[in-house]
Amino acid sequence: MKVLVPVDFSEITNAVLKTAKKVCEAHGGEVVLFHAVSPAIYISYPESLSVNVIDVDVLQEIEAKKRREAEEKLRGLQDFLKPISSRILVEVGDPRDLILEAEERENPDMVILGSHKKGLVEKILIGSTAEKIVKHSLKPMIVIKGFEPTLTKKILIAYDFSRTAERMLDFALEFLRPFKVAVEILHVEEPIDIPLVEKVGEAIYNKYREEKRKYMKTLEERFREAGFEVSVSFAEGDDPAEEIVKKVERNGDTDLLMMGSRGLSGLKRIILGSTSTEVFRRVEIPILIYKEGR
Repeated sequence: MKVLVPVDFSEITNAVLKTAKKVCEAHGGEVVLFHAVSPAIYISYPESLSVNVIDVDVLQEIEAKKRREAEEKLRGLQDFLKPISSRILVEVGDPRDLILEAEERENPDMVILGSHKKGLVEKILIGSTAEKIVKHSLKPMIVIKGFEPTLTKKILIAYDFSRTAERMLDFALEFLRPFKVAVEILHVEEPIDIPLVEKVGEAIYNKYREEKRKYMKTLEERFREAGFEVSVSFAEGDDPAEEIVKKVERNGDTDLLMMGSRGLSGLKRIILGSTSTEVFRRVEIPILIYKEGR
């Protein structure tokens, strides 16, 4: 398994590295440590003045020095990851763009990164690096929020009967197999507006709900046969994201939340929103968002 691990040397880096090491120790593979160096700030001269070549050279030297310092720090992180095989990558520019470009170039099996708390004004002005990666990444991704997942406690899997959710369960069975965890599969039932006679509509809805519960039982059996302690649960509400967040808050012992993202196009995301993105914004626990890479 190849894991891309963007780091910014902040306080969250330690938890990100520990998680990456656990994953690679369990599954084998390689870690690609990535850091984006902020470009040197350059204030352009008025057109009436000439630009001194020395100024440009100074800026380039500043960036080169920052790159060398980052590489030295990353080599220290490589020592922490041993005996896991690792490589380092350092580039200059906006981390939100460079991480996605590194993902496309490296084609990892998974991305693991940290998410920082931001104030409301900061979110409005610059957004969140992690949120942009969550929206646009094509790979399964673990985002470390709140605390480092132990991968020894309860894993909550949000399931919605979509094709992506089915593939997420296949992924979960393989990914979680080396870890001793309990699994809870949650389905949020949204009200269905059926334009029929009231009693007929109610009968259809009840039948539909009964079939879903039968299928959830088969999912429970799949995980039990794979050796997991497993349970299924249901919630009802107009807003799946709201119900998932409430469930996480009620549980209190969830070590990691897993959910799929169907990768809506830009227009659909604006119109319909994204359940996974909304949940990501609101929960304060580590979250694994499953996506189907190209």
